[in-house]
Amino acid sequence: MKHARCFLVMILFLFMLSACGPMLAEAGLGFSPVLHATRPNEQGPELRIATLTPTPTPAPTPEPVKLTATVWQAIPRVPILMYHRFDVQPGATSYAYTTSLSDFEGHLSSLYEAGYSLVSLQDWLDGKIDLPPGRRPLIITIDDLFYGDQLSLDENGEPAIYSGVGTLWHFYQNHPDFQFHLSLFYNFGDKQYANTYQNGVFLVTDGWRQARAEAIAWGIEHDAVPANHFYRHPFLNQLSPTQIEWELSENDKALREALALVGKEALAEGLPNILALPYVVWPATEAGKQVLYDYRSPEGVPVAAILEADEATNAKLLPAPFSTDFDRWHVPRINARWGAIDLIRSLKDEISAPEICKLGKFDPSHTERPKRIMEAIQARITNGRCPMGLYMVNDFIFQADSNGVTQISP
Repeated sequence: MKHARCFLVMILFLFMLSACGPMLAEAGLGFSPVLHATRPNEQGPELRIATLTPTPTPAPTPEPVKLTATVWQAIPRVPILMYHRFDVQPGATSYAYTTSLSDFEGHLSSLYEAGYSLVSLQDWLDGKIDLPPGRRPLIITIDDLFYGDQLSLDENGEPAIYSGVGTLWHFYQNHPDFQFHLSLFYNFGDKQYANTYQNGVFLVTDGWRQARAEAIAWGIEHDAVPANHFYRHPFLNQLSPTQIEWELSENDKALREALALVGKEALAEGLPNILALPYVVWPATEAGKQVLYDYRSPEGVPVAAILEADEATNAKLLPAPFSTDFDRWHVPRINARWGAIDLIRSLKDEISAPEICKLGKFDPSHTERPKRIMEAIQARITNGRCPMGLYMVNDFIFQADSNGVTQISP
């Protein structure tokens, strides 16, 4: 009788465990009952005790990713404006290479109304052209930095409205689709930095190196990117190849020392290596020119481009790097006067703007497979939903024409 009662208790316990298994599984705990052990040395019926063992949980199905392409129906071309100094005085008039802040505001408003938005010079050189749909590309550069009227930070660490970069920053805040990208070509060896602004006048006071370094770091962190304009702004045709290389390396060294002053030397790791010719003058010898072509930044980055400049009467546009007309050693810029602004406005119908093509949903593992993307592009063109042209998808560039879709880059 005693053995019988024990047997009934064990049977009841077994049923309870069996019932718990489904409940645990429904609770998402991933367990199921399994009959496991016996007691071979005892007489009576063999008992198996249920234990719980983990069951693998199936991996969730990845969510599909929507891919959208930027489409250019013509080779993209961009005007590049070149600014220098800014006159911050109320009522100031622009002259030579100095632009009044009121004129600068007028330039920005006029170009924005004509449908232009800023793109990064480095991105353009890399073939990565990011623009809101329907907006035309524009690049702005500033030479001869760093002066306080070009870039100053206020007491809150923001770009001051009484500086050129600050004026552009505030314009961007009110017009986000204008975007904010700048290339700042600097010379460290020919000037101090006026770090104090009083009654419309910039003054050099104690702590100017620290203030300059903070301004530079803010710029890099917000895509106002410094690039090499040679240490003492020399006439390169008067220098030997050795002297030319010193001008470049000393300028790079000084910038990195400035970043170290504010503990942000790591920002130099992502800087491009782009050169702007002082006075738009090339070295006199082929050996001197070769120094420019071969120069590498302290991080080992090769020269991506060399920038020149001219007046609006001789203005040229820079084509995208996958164009046969692209020449990275002679990148054209336009001196930023009202005549240049009027010219760029007049070209708005000749400078193409991108469209958007929705390619559909993709398995995440397929978004980096060019063949799958090319098939989707061809399907959209075949059914008339998207046009032929240049397609930019993630880091890929494709050419779609009557012969099909081909990969251009990478």
